[in-house]
Amino acid sequence: MAGRPKRAASAAPGIEQVRALAHPLRLQLVELFARGPLTAKQAAEKLGQPPTRLYHHVATLERAGLLRLKETRAVRGATEKYFEIARSPLLSSRESANVLHKSTARDREAVGFAVFDQARNELLQALAGGLAEGRQPFMAVRAVAWLSPAVARGLQRDLANVFERLRRERKREKARDRGSDESRRRKLKRYSLTIAMIPTAEEAGGPGDASGSD
Repeated sequence: MAGRPKRAASAAPGIEQVRALAHPLRLQLVELFARGPLTAKQAAEKLGQPPTRLYHHVATLERAGLLRLKETRAVRGATEKYFEIARSPLLSSRESANVLHKSTARDREAVGFAVFDQARNELLQALAGGLAEGRQPFMAVRAVAWLSPAVARGLQRDLANVFERLRRERKREKARDRGSDESRRRKLKRYSLTIAMIPTAEEAGGPGDASGSD
């Protein structure tokens, strides 16, 4: 018979969440648990990892308030623990800025490597799999531009709105999932979006050298 433990209040976004996400495997786990409750063993099978390696990472995400225990089930004398996402890693632009401002340089470096290593691997897999040549929407862009502070702030707001749209769409998708059949969920395609708007050290040249590619 399944037991339903009381849910603890999740921690506010902060340094602990930043540190928990500063590992590529934990980033994958957060994305995996966002699709539905799983045990650590089931998550390990989906990621092709040994369960013993996943237990530590699941515990780290739970302590950070990113995962929570949804329920326990008694199966053949053992207790299975099902975890679900507790807090979306998609923070608002202001939340992200506050968290990164309070974190250490080492924390920020770790998160940067984890996030962009994950994006790099996904891009290479997509290119190797021919996804860039198919009919699915695909975009990979790097641009360098010389902007005034006012234009840069406007661009930052535009990019933040993209993530807000993703947050809203995730909420709507969760609502639609209630009572929907598996065939509808199978039609959904997973996309990843990684954005960095970074003021960089000035190099030789000037605004006339601004460039972009896609």
